[in-house]
Amino acid sequence: MNRKDLFFAAIALAVLGVFIFLTVIGRKPAPMSARNEHTGLTKTTSRETCLPCHAPDSTIAPMGPRHPKKGRPPDEMSCFKCHKPPAANVAWLKQNERGSSSWLSRRRG
Repeated sequence: MNRKDLFFAAIALAVLGVFIFLTVIGRKPAPMSARNEHTGLTKTTSRETCLPCHAPDSTIAPMGPRHPKKGRPPDEMSCFKCHKPPAANVAWLKQNERGSSSWLSRRRG
């Protein structure tokens, strides 16, 4: 094996290594935000629940231009296949001096 062959093999391995590295660190989907609108969503929630706000033509919070599925009809996959659902909220019932009660949520903002 001469010097040119070794040089070629080193470059080929470097290029292959770069592609493997880029595949491993690929773009991950964003987790769902812990907003009041997302309360009660679970992994079994249908995607039709998400599309009124997140359809590509929605004015509220449309899917980004880089979203792989863009909500097209052949796509029957659940949103939770990629996106992690928000954490379940914990709330407490507080009674005040007058005997009435109110719910206190841990989430702020």
